[in-house]
Amino acid sequence: MGYYHRWEEFPQKGISYLKGLPNTEDVKIRIMSTAKMMMTQVQVTGGGKIPRHYHEAEQLMIIQKGKARVTTGKSKETHNLGPGDIWVVPSNELHGVEYVGDCEALEIVSPPRPDNFSEYVMKHTFFEEE
Repeated sequence: MGYYHRWEEFPQKGISYLKGLPNTEDVKIRIMSTAKMMMTQVQVTGGGKIPRHYHEAEQLMIIQKGKARVTTGKSKETHNLGPGDIWVVPSNELHGVEYVGDCEALEIVSPPRPDNFSEYVMKHTFFEEE
């Protein structure tokens, strides 16, 4: 049996683990999750930056509109992404993203990242400075 949804059914919100970090307030997400994978719609207005961090989940990001500058691994070399580009981040790999202006992307992770849900008490995302 399949299920059918529309993004509008899922509330748009900020990212809970980024609360209080600079340049993150205009990054908004909608999350749809199953038991084994999670998809997030990312919408950014006027740019934003997610600091370098890592998590257990493997991650794919597909840029749909706009541009992003990303870093992966220990190197801080920046890669520029635009519509149609796909960024693959292995499990526990240090990475960060800077959205340039307005941007839309889809992010797919497995396993789901429970720290993206409000009031989740166990930390699953670890920032580079920690």
